[in-house]
Amino acid sequence: MRLTLPVLAVLSLSVSLHAQQPVRGSLFSIFGENLGPAQFAQASGFPWSTNLAGVTLTLTQTTGALANTADAIPYFVSAGQINAVLPSTLKPGLASLRVTYQGRRSNAITVQIADAAPGIFAVSSGGFGPGIVQNFVAADNQPINSLNKPAVRGQFVTIWGTGLGPVPYADNIAPTAGNLATAVSVTIGGRPATKQYSGRSPCCAGLDQVVASVPDDAPLGCWVPVQIKAGGVVSNTVTMAIAAPGATSCSDPNNLLSGLARSTGTQGYIHVQRVNSISDMTDALSTEISDRLYARFQNKAPSDFSFDPYLSYPPAGTCSVHQTSGNAIINPILRGAPLATAALTPKPALTFNNGVVNAPTLGSTGSPLYSVRLGGTIDSNPVGIALSNSSAKVILDPGGLNATTLALKLVSAPAWAQRDTLRIINRAAPLVLTFTPTDAISPTAITLNAYASYANATVAVQCLAPPGATTLTIPADTLANLPHTYADIDGSYSTLAIGTLSTNGVTSFSNSLVTNGLMLFSPWLTVSVVMQ
Repeated sequence: MRLTLPVLAVLSLSVSLHAQQPVRGSLFSIFGENLGPAQFAQASGFPWSTNLAGVTLTLTQTTGALANTADAIPYFVSAGQINAVLPSTLKPGLASLRVTYQGRRSNAITVQIADAAPGIFAVSSGGFGPGIVQNFVAADNQPINSLNKPAVRGQFVTIWGTGLGPVPYADNIAPTAGNLATAVSVTIGGRPATKQYSGRSPCCAGLDQVVASVPDDAPLGCWVPVQIKAGGVVSNTVTMAIAAPGATSCSDPNNLLSGLARSTGTQGYIHVQRVNSISDMTDALSTEISDRLYARFQNKAPSDFSFDPYLSYPPAGTCSVHQTSGNAIINPILRGAPLATAALTPKPALTFNNGVVNAPTLGSTGSPLYSVRLGGTIDSNPVGIALSNSSAKVILDPGGLNATTLALKLVSAPAWAQRDTLRIINRAAPLVLTFTPTDAISPTAITLNAYASYANATVAVQCLAPPGATTLTIPADTLANLPHTYADIDGSYSTLAIGTLSTNGVTSFSNSLVTNGLMLFSPWLTVSVVMQ
């Protein structure tokens, strides 16, 4: 009896949703069950073989009555994951893939092979946040870029990834240094960077490196967005730190949340939002004003690569991108470890003019995450308990030894007349947004979240407009990271929001449980849109 090995997914290491196909000559991964040995095996010493610990990968392309087969080159195999190099000799287009382990073949799955689909490696292994970028100081001094080892303008950096395209020699030997034929460009902080090299790393098959200089007008910050475009395809977006000459760490003067994102030890973050939304995902137009609270408490270990999707905004005037599995629009994925003693985790409550509303925890008992929808209006009909402007406050650990009362500092959302007409966004063209801020000394935040039901994944774009700015343009290369969505067809949808990140809406706090605490009130205007 033949044993069938299920193959669950085949992905390029380029993680943006539009580029989940393997690339000729580049690295790709397979995830499944019973794919290889229980104890993993790795290739060592060139030339690599097409058989590693009994695992082979066969790709078949059919043109008319003719079938062309080629074997990928595995360099890491295990029961649940295989990493391999796709042959450069394959042609772009459809192919079927089978895994064979000790003579037992998996089911065949169809993959779309691309000429180029660049993917930048990230510290998170999720394709977002701090990238694997090296600062060039000297030939023997090239530290990984981090919050405490930022680059400076004009400095050369090496960006590591895969997916630049095929090579004219065998893929199982040590690569030859040299620029690939694929046209490659780099942007750092939204500015074009001068490229010096784009090709294979001489050390490793399928591994690409791009060397570029940080633009002289690149913005300074801890999470400056970085993108590569190869063969007309845009990579995922990672970040790097850029500081002024002589600085030993990065800073974000326009991001009032940056300090908390970079701090360590016991932390508390309370975010109260007032969301004024318009949705026409169904035939009926719906309007809603809703007050919501999210809170979390964690004990954060030191890291030079700290990144928080909710706090780590890019420098003013730029946009970053990150992605996650599931629907993060409906179920926000708040990240962080609980405090060492869960029982002592502060329990936030909200006090209104007519009583106290407790915020339930998310997940299991003792979870450090909280979420509650307070109330508001849906199509002008009252729902829940409306937030009282005169007595709204948060109480930490009510009735406990660390009871702390925090009054909300309410601020207003920007004016956004464009929201009444904006419904469709073309991912291939820049999106120009116009608005009027209510706080001239604070940045305006823009978020664009797209959930793709066909991939069960969410991609989020986060931008900051400089203080006092009345317009911001989201580049087409940034929008290219987003999946297409439909209007009430398959469950995919997207929302665009503009909000105020005002220094007047921030309250800092601390007690014996929380060393670094921050509460933010932010008002948002949102609208449902369709990504085309």
